[in-house]
Amino acid sequence: MITATTRFLKKHRRKFFITLGISGGAYLIGKWVKWKLNEMQERATAERTARENMKKRFQQRQIDCTYTVLSHIQTLVQQLMDDLDVESIFARLQKAKQNNKGISSDATTNTASSSTESPITVVNDNATASIGPASTVLVNNDNNDESTTSTPSSSVVLVGRPNENDNEIAKVTETTTHNQGENSNGSNSGNTSQESETNSPTSSDNTSEEAGRMSKQRRIELWTEIKFKSFTRTIAAVYLETLLTLTIFIQLNLLGRYNYLYSVSLTERDREQTITIHNGSLLSFVTEQKYLTFIGWFLNVGYKEIVARVSTAVESSLSSMSFKNELSYKEFAWLISEIRTKIEGSDNDGLAHKFFNVMMPENLSDEVRILNECGGNNLDDTIDSNLRKLLDETKDFIHSRDFATVLSACLNSAFELLKKDMLPIFFCDDNLSGGKVEKNITLAKLLPFITKEAHIVLNGVPPKFLEAIKDCKELQALSAIIYASFDNEMGVNLQN
Repeated sequence: MITATTRFLKKHRRKFFITLGISGGAYLIGKWVKWKLNEMQERATAERTARENMKKRFQQRQIDCTYTVLSHIQTLVQQLMDDLDVESIFARLQKAKQNNKGISSDATTNTASSSTESPITVVNDNATASIGPASTVLVNNDNNDESTTSTPSSSVVLVGRPNENDNEIAKVTETTTHNQGENSNGSNSGNTSQESETNSPTSSDNTSEEAGRMSKQRRIELWTEIKFKSFTRTIAAVYLETLLTLTIFIQLNLLGRYNYLYSVSLTERDREQTITIHNGSLLSFVTEQKYLTFIGWFLNVGYKEIVARVSTAVESSLSSMSFKNELSYKEFAWLISEIRTKIEGSDNDGLAHKFFNVMMPENLSDEVRILNECGGNNLDDTIDSNLRKLLDETKDFIHSRDFATVLSACLNSAFELLKKDMLPIFFCDDNLSGGKVEKNITLAKLLPFITKEAHIVLNGVPPKFLEAIKDCKELQALSAIIYASFDNEMGVNLQN
C-alpha cells in the first residue's frame, strides 16, 4: 500500500507541484487583494472624513468671517455718521425755521402797516409770476403760515423745511429776476429819497428784508450740503461694507487654511515632527495677530479714500441737478450707475487695482506704520518671513482677475438691493385700478429716503446687505479656493 502510494506520487509529482503552486498563488493573491481593498476602503473613509471635517471647518470659518465683519462695521458706522452727519444739518434747518418765524411775522406786520406802493407777488409750487425790479417777494412755506419778504435785486432759491410727521422735504422754488440792468436807472431816482430816511419805518423794513434774504442763502447752502452728503453717505456705505467683507473673508480664510493643515497633521504618531513643522512653516499666534492688524489699514486709510472718491463722484453728478428735478425709477437707477462708473471706471478687469490701496498697504513703510499704529504694545513692527508670505499671498489674490470678478459681482448685488429698497417710493396707489402706478419724485423728496438708507445698509436688522454680499456665489467660490489651496510640499491631498 505504501509502496503503491509512493510510486503514484513519484509518477504524478509534477502535477501535484503545479496544483499546489497554483493553489498557493491564488491564496496569496486573494490575501493581497483583500488587503489592498481594505487599504483603499480605509483611505476612502479617511478622505471622506477629512473632506467632511474640512467642509465643517470651512463653513464655521465663513460664520466667523460674518461675525468679524459685523464687529468692524460698528467702527465704520461711527466714522461715517460723524463725518457725514446729515441729521444735525436737518436739526439746524429746523431751528433756523423756528427762529425765522418770529422775524417773518414781524416783517409781515411791518409791511402790512407801511404805505408801500410796490406790488406783491406770491410765489408757490402751483403758480409762477414775473417779478418786476421794484417788487416785493412774499414766500409761502410748507405750513402756509409763514411769509418772508425779500428784495428782488438778486436770484433767490427758496427751500422749505421737511415736515416732521411724514419726513418729506418741501418743494424747492427757484425765483430769478431779470432785466435788472435795464431798470437800474429808473429805480435809482426812486431809491434816493428812501435811502435818506434812515430812521423811517421803511428803512427798518428793508433791514429785516436783508436779514431774511441772508438767512435763505444759508438755508440753500445747508440743503445743498444735505444733497451731497446724503448720497455720499449711502453710496460710500455700500462700498465700505463690500470691501470690508472681501478683505476679512480673504484674511480669515487664508489663516483658516494654515490652521487646518496644522490640525490634520497633529496625530500621536508624528506629534514631534508636527511641532517642528508648526514652528518652521506654519503660523504662530503672534504672526496671526500681526496679520489681522492690517485690517486697520482699511478702517483708517481705506475709509478716507473711499469717502473721498464717492464724494467727488456725487458732487460731479448732482451739482447741476436742481431740487425740483423729478426723477423716475429708471432715472434714479441711471444716476446710481453713473456715480458708480465715475468711481470704478469702465475697465472691469482693472477694478481690483483701483481698490488695492484701499484694502492693503502697497509698500513696506506703510506696513510698518500700520503695525506701529494698530498693533498695540504687545506687537512689534517686525515683518518676519511667515508674515511676509501671508501679506504677499493676500496681495496676489487681490491683484488677480478672479478677485476683480468677485468684487464686481458683490458690488452689483449690493447696489441692486439698494435700488430695490428705493423702488416703493416711486409708486403710489391707483384708486381706479386698485394697484400701484409709477410716479416721478423730486430730488428734494428723495433726500430723506436716501439719507435713511445709509442706516439700513450698515445697521439693518437683519443685515440684508451683508447677507447679499456674503451669499454671492463668486465670493463663496473665492473663499473655497483660498481655503483649499494647499501647498504641495505639505503632502496633504484633501481637495474634493
